[in-house]
Amino acid sequence: MGRQGLYANPVVYDILYTSGTAGEMGAFTQLEMQFAPGRILKGSLWFEPACGTGRYLRLAQKRKKRIAGFDLDEGQLDYARQRFKVPPDALFQADMADFSAAARESNLEPGSVDFAINPVNSIRHLDSDQAMLAHFEQMADFLKSGAVYVVGLSLTDYEYLMPEEDLWQTGRGHLKVSQLVNYLPPEPGTAKDRVEQVISHLTVEGPNKTEHFDDTYDLRTYDTKQWRDLVGKSRLDHVGSFDAFAKPLDGRVLAYQLEVLRKP
Repeated sequence: MGRQGLYANPVVYDILYTSGTAGEMGAFTQLEMQFAPGRILKGSLWFEPACGTGRYLRLAQKRKKRIAGFDLDEGQLDYARQRFKVPPDALFQADMADFSAAARESNLEPGSVDFAINPVNSIRHLDSDQAMLAHFEQMADFLKSGAVYVVGLSLTDYEYLMPEEDLWQTGRGHLKVSQLVNYLPPEPGTAKDRVEQVISHLTVEGPNKTEHFDDTYDLRTYDTKQWRDLVGKSRLDHVGSFDAFAKPLDGRVLAYQLEVLRKP
């Protein structure tokens, strides 16, 4: 993603998405306890690809976890470094498909990660199966044996393709932020048969002016079989599917779910 719209302003990004983070962290902690019970002591290492402004890692650090993360956008990382105290090399700039060298330069050792997260569809910015498998391969390198990787994503039902819309509204201090998001589904039989287009309309209201920003980007789509088949080609095992509250899906079809992967 380029620095445009929402991503060009880390402060606005953080205001918009920080609300509800504590609840999401509760779900992650439950999954850590269930699937990585030997790694929940203080001092375990949490790792987040595409960490943005570090809203999850901030809470993990408050809960006495060691943390590491990276993002493609240096501006988001700079904001995260300013917002909370982290070790000098804890946050680094990298692409999800090619982060191994940058991780080593930041003193993240292979086989050192106890628990990893990649929520809110961030992983779907990887635009091909090859890029996703490259990401999984590197994650497997840095996870300890038995460590867990929780991926939050929306899966696609290609038999039911309709445009969708979300509205997010929040504020902090004198700023009010709202984001209207339109999701345009993939187009079967075309070059966009695995592409969901996301259109963001952002409004930032301050004490003296109101600004509007538009942004468009693509997310790669997966149905359940495509996702499971791809995970099956990696060195990670799929061990469970859960809702946003860490409750097993048990056959439910949801708009968003947490997929728990583990390194054998």
